[in-house]
Amino acid sequence: MNSNSAHLLKKAGASKHAALEYKSKAEILNLQERLLTEHIEYTCKHSPFYKSLFARHNIDPGSIKRISDLSTLPCTSKTDLIDQNEAFLACSETEIADICLTSATTGDKPTILYQTQDDLSRLAYNEEATLRMIGIKPDDKIIIFAAIDRCFMAGLAYYLGAMNIGATAIRAGAGSPTQQWELIKATGPSVIIGVPSLIRKIGQHAIDKGQRPDKTPVHSILGIGEALRAEDMKLLPLASSVEKMWSAKIYSTYASSEMATAFSECREASGGHLRPELLVLEILDDDSNPVPNGEKGEVTVTPLGVKGMPLIRFKTGDISFLVEEDCPCGRKTARLGPIIGRKNQMLKLKGTTIFPSAILSSLEAVDGVEGGYIEALKNSDETDDVILYVAINDASITIKYLVDTIRAKLRVVPQINIISSEELHKKISPPEKRKKVTFFDLR
Repeated sequence: MNSNSAHLLKKAGASKHAALEYKSKAEILNLQERLLTEHIEYTCKHSPFYKSLFARHNIDPGSIKRISDLSTLPCTSKTDLIDQNEAFLACSETEIADICLTSATTGDKPTILYQTQDDLSRLAYNEEATLRMIGIKPDDKIIIFAAIDRCFMAGLAYYLGAMNIGATAIRAGAGSPTQQWELIKATGPSVIIGVPSLIRKIGQHAIDKGQRPDKTPVHSILGIGEALRAEDMKLLPLASSVEKMWSAKIYSTYASSEMATAFSECREASGGHLRPELLVLEILDDDSNPVPNGEKGEVTVTPLGVKGMPLIRFKTGDISFLVEEDCPCGRKTARLGPIIGRKNQMLKLKGTTIFPSAILSSLEAVDGVEGGYIEALKNSDETDDVILYVAINDASITIKYLVDTIRAKLRVVPQINIISSEELHKKISPPEKRKKVTFFDLR
């Protein structure tokens, strides 16, 4: 562990390795309130945005001493971060060690995020804790199918975390399934980090060539960028197929560049654990009030200890719920449930509210379906006109079959159009985007 990680542990009041554990929820609350007080003080002193925000609302930063006090503060949105980007900077230009850009998957332009050396150490510490929780050790080889270039945060974070553990990192980055499979054969990784749909494509490429992904040394897969679980915590068909194909356990992690912190599953795989020393989590309703435990709302975060561009009550736009009960693994930390959808993507379809991710997930278990995407338009009665475009590689699959399959899972069915594989990939993988785009909001 490097000296900066050791400093974080000391600051958090711990003396053991980076995967901090806590004896009680009271210990967690006391730690968070102490670190929150320091975070508010630093942010309001150094960030022009928050200094102005607190002044406009006549809020004394010293009055925020408890987690419950956060509810008296206004929230920060993605729009704030885009429109007033440099006003969030809370350090001098000479302290900036790294510049990251958000992926802008949901249509917003990329946001610049400035990181200090301390922020990079914090990032490494977070991913070290993530990897340790799923049992990764120094003798593991970790192949990282996430870009470390183009100002992308994820690949950098996982690389730094692997370095902290002392594991071997294989910086595969982006590439075709053919290239990635050859790299796996050449390097023999025991852990894969990447987008599940890509990992399935790599495995399918190997199978099509008469080779066996399930015979590689891979024992663990950390899935990023896509949902792995349904609301009931059960694996979605895509994730199940990846586990079977590779004969390896798959784990989910949820993060964003803005929060610079991950909610990652432990080996019990029953929700993403909160790292209390790194982040305060709220689940809020439409009026920015906390919802009762277990109810769905917008994931809102206050990342603790960030020096470059600190945030307070940042609304992620993602919908999920909190699990407060102790995890079967014995940890006392709260857990975040699966991401159900994006708040601004909720659809009104035939009297039912539904997220695009639920519609697309209903296709995953259908053999012969290559993939799909959704377009949403607004009807004159304020309901949504939802069109599902599907590419198939099995001529026996009919629209009626797809309608019956989706209705069995969701009860409501959008209009379905069959398209070619070429049309699908041209639409969902535009060259200017770093992530696959499967929802197009034209409302």
